[in-house]
Amino acid sequence: MSRRRQPPHLIWVKPKYNKETGALRANGYWAIADGTKRIGTGFGLESRADAEKARLDYEVKLYAEQSAAEIVAEHGKAVRDVLVTDLIKFYVERHQKQIEAKSKDRLRDYLNTVERLIKFWAGKTVYDVNEKTLAEYQQKARPVKPLSDNHARRELQDLKAMIHFGIKKGLCELNGHVIDWELPEPPEARAEFYTKAEAAMLVKTAYRAKNMAIGGPRGYRTSKHLARFILIGLYTGTRSEKIEQASYKNSDDRPWMDIDNGIFYRGGVANKSPLNKRADPVRIPDQLLAHLRRWAKEGSDNVIEHNGKPGSTRRGFFSLKKEVFSEERAKVVNRHTLKHTCASWLMQKRVPLNVIASYLSTTEEVILKHYGHFSPDFHAEVNDAMKADRQVRIEKAKRQAARLRAA
Repeated sequence: MSRRRQPPHLIWVKPKYNKETGALRANGYWAIADGTKRIGTGFGLESRADAEKARLDYEVKLYAEQSAAEIVAEHGKAVRDVLVTDLIKFYVERHQKQIEAKSKDRLRDYLNTVERLIKFWAGKTVYDVNEKTLAEYQQKARPVKPLSDNHARRELQDLKAMIHFGIKKGLCELNGHVIDWELPEPPEARAEFYTKAEAAMLVKTAYRAKNMAIGGPRGYRTSKHLARFILIGLYTGTRSEKIEQASYKNSDDRPWMDIDNGIFYRGGVANKSPLNKRADPVRIPDQLLAHLRRWAKEGSDNVIEHNGKPGSTRRGFFSLKKEVFSEERAKVVNRHTLKHTCASWLMQKRVPLNVIASYLSTTEEVILKHYGHFSPDFHAEVNDAMKADRQVRIEKAKRQAARLRAA
């Protein structure tokens, strides 16, 4: 039986050297392999994310004349006929703008996910999606080591969305077939938070980091953007990518810090954030607003800027937490812990539940479930009832003692 043709994928074309002199003749580069064709992307080894985007663009153009829907129609719409990779490609085609709008880090991660999905499910039909193959994906999708339960769950949820989108659009007809979506169990919710001392140490360490080789006698502050990122996260509980993308200038496609009126439009004025990741506007606390107004005087439109561009904080924060904390502590905290910290500190200050929920763009149920125990009033009624019961017993004992003395 002949092997199915692989979908377009990236390959590394090695550098070429002169056999006699050893001189470099041609640099290595990422190329798109499509059957026997090799299409250069123009990107070198360290630009894998850009090469992935070039591959995605190539695939979309490849199906510009004949869409994945037409290809599916040619093969048939039954679960044994529809290739999983065709539904993946169809989903990517229809969501190209949303995919390209992702931040650089999230785009890279998503493209890596799409590549793993396409490579593993190549040649398999919707009928082949079951408990066995899903478990096999977790073990084999990444050559180096199996995916963690949480990682595999996220990627397989992406696959589920892609297949269900194809079914919804009529590309696949189940006709009574039930897809066995046996995904790894979600991890237990963890609400780690930073103490005041830990938060202060993160900010201080980030702000004081310097490269003395540049920037004159005082050196160049290499992690100033991280210190600012941490302060905004602690004060507003905003998601990392919203802080990284924030601008002092009002534009359609970026979150906006309105420092004149003290409002942070976390989803931009149009607020196009997904419903499951709400990013409603919030008031900027006075202490943070004073910082922002001072930072804005530096002249950049970017709130978090590193090397002249909106600053990515993912790697920098990872290095920072390893420098500040013990190995054990560094494993359980991350950038998202800033949001948990904001919520827990507000609970400790007895801010009303509905106000915290609105401020963090979530529900009262979520706040109560994950942060309710931080409130000084947590189960206060139970404590008061037990104290009252103890007081009743004390008073009763006093009366009995008084009667005995009187007798």
